[in-house]
Amino acid sequence: MKIQIFLLFVLSSFFGFINAQTNCNCNDALQNIILKIESEYPGFAVKTKDKLLYNSFKENTTKSAIENKNPSECLAILKSYTDFFKDRHIWVLPNENGSQQSINTKTLKNPTPKQANINLKKFKNRASKITNEIEGIWKDENYEIGIEKLNEREYVGFIINADSNFWKTKEVKFRLFTDGTYEYYMQDRSLQKGKYTIHDGGLLYFDTIRSAFTRQTPAASLTQSEIEDKINEMNGFFIKRLTPRTTIVKMQYFSYMFVENIEKMIEKNKALLESSDFLIIDVRDNGGGTDNGYQKILPYIVTGPSRSVGVEYLASPTLISTTEKYLQGLKKDAEKNKAQIEDLENRIRQLKANPGKYVNYDEKKVRIESMVPSVKSPSQIVVLANDHTASAAENFLLLAKQSKKTKIIGIPSSGVLDYANAMFFEYGCDNYKLLMPTYNSFRLPDYPIDNIGVQPDIYLDESVKDWTQFAVDYLEGQ
Repeated sequence: MKIQIFLLFVLSSFFGFINAQTNCNCNDALQNIILKIESEYPGFAVKTKDKLLYNSFKENTTKSAIENKNPSECLAILKSYTDFFKDRHIWVLPNENGSQQSINTKTLKNPTPKQANINLKKFKNRASKITNEIEGIWKDENYEIGIEKLNEREYVGFIINADSNFWKTKEVKFRLFTDGTYEYYMQDRSLQKGKYTIHDGGLLYFDTIRSAFTRQTPAASLTQSEIEDKINEMNGFFIKRLTPRTTIVKMQYFSYMFVENIEKMIEKNKALLESSDFLIIDVRDNGGGTDNGYQKILPYIVTGPSRSVGVEYLASPTLISTTEKYLQGLKKDAEKNKAQIEDLENRIRQLKANPGKYVNYDEKKVRIESMVPSVKSPSQIVVLANDHTASAAENFLLLAKQSKKTKIIGIPSSGVLDYANAMFFEYGCDNYKLLMPTYNSFRLPDYPIDNIGVQPDIYLDESVKDWTQFAVDYLEGQ
């Protein structure tokens, strides 16, 4: 998984990182990270079998940290240590804003956006008469925004309605420039930059933050269903008929925030999926997320029971505390989350009973699951995968490979699966964040995936430029 990429966290996505203690100098930060990895990283024993090599490397890295006089160079030293493990679920990141457990606008390092010099009453009165495609009143789930032209190269987006704990009316939320770029203030006032696009005069999309607004005044010409389809496609999710016989399903991410979108998309296109002779499932560049992300497509793939190799969790203080916090969040709607609450409470009991040991929650190393295939489904399926297909998306590849009617086509996947379920670990320093996995797979040591990848059934060399067309030709026998 990555930070667009491979990092999509099962628990930490709900809580951010754990409260830290203080800013550390480079060597203190390194020693704290070393202690945390040596005691709580599930892959540590396997990755450091050559103790002479590891200890020598650690000694040299410590020397570099002690001698370091430039704080801006410390991150590279910390990363050089974590890179030793060749595990892309381990990350050290700069923590520019300190603890994000709560947001206090008086202590934020990024300046509060200025208020726009707008007469709100006059703006609303003229909004319905606006003729250009940018100005007007726009909304998403959290904000009602007014956009007004400042000059020939810039538009300003300002708050009309938002959560009053974070925003005041007329504060600048973003700026749009006529060259297609933007500056966007996040809720914590950090500034994000990227490119924006406007679709059909009614949909404003920010690429880097994957956020979309729809125009309210003047009203967008798109229906709500069309808006949802457009947003999905811009985020990398769509189902389209390519030929009279072949349909493609594109799934760019399996992260939690997109699970509902994926499920709705598949349900909406049920008739198309069932009537297609052939199916292409494109998970190129899918950095993973949660296995829930692909469950709804499996009935169209499976031809029999599927075998899944289990995992074991290292019962660390961080895993216990983060799971407990997640549990408290679920208890806010206890009736709806009853089954999940009971499962987590059982897991917490097992973790607490086995501190520092590995825990297999269901006491099974292999799960054999039977799924009822769709009554109607494509007769042959191709899954397209590349070297940026990772983590949960690689789990999907392993399941797809078990289908008698499915072929994986492309190049070996990323190889980020042996140690997973990454979350942020508290380690005593506030100026850097440490992300680590919390479990290892029972596939090890016989069938490693990390830095190897899931192998395709049909390898596509560099001479194949259009993978989708190759898949169509393969399926339709051209």
